[in-house]
Amino acid sequence: MQTIGLYRNKAANILKTCRLLLERHDGEVPRTREALEALPGVGRKTANVVLNTAFDHPTIAVDTHIFRLGNRTGLAPGKTVEEVEKKLLRVTPDEFKKDAHHWLILHGRYVCQARKPQCWQCGVTSCCDFKEKTTAPAH
Repeated sequence: MQTIGLYRNKAANILKTCRLLLERHDGEVPRTREALEALPGVGRKTANVVLNTAFDHPTIAVDTHIFRLGNRTGLAPGKTVEEVEKKLLRVTPDEFKKDAHHWLILHGRYVCQARKPQCWQCGVTSCCDFKEKTTAPAH
């Protein structure tokens, strides 16, 4: 835990959450966004991850990578995480919603990076709105 940011808060929230799961949910992880977000340290993104990965809900958990991708590409521009999430859910075909956030996170981490996007490796560069497309470095 110590290697992640705010590890003391996160560790305390994990302990509080475990107690609440036992006291209020019979040791089961809740299956609704509202119940998940009522747990200490659980916000919309974490609730979406749990709903998606544990319960197969077609949610898209918008992190910094997906927020950047939605705006940079023009796929789902928005000023807030929730705006980007709603637009992504609207434009993503149903059959891909379960896996879309995993694919988008990977694309944002390894191809469409914040400081040095690798546009020459991108499969959707032709329909991307990003104005400052990069080219492969000369060898």
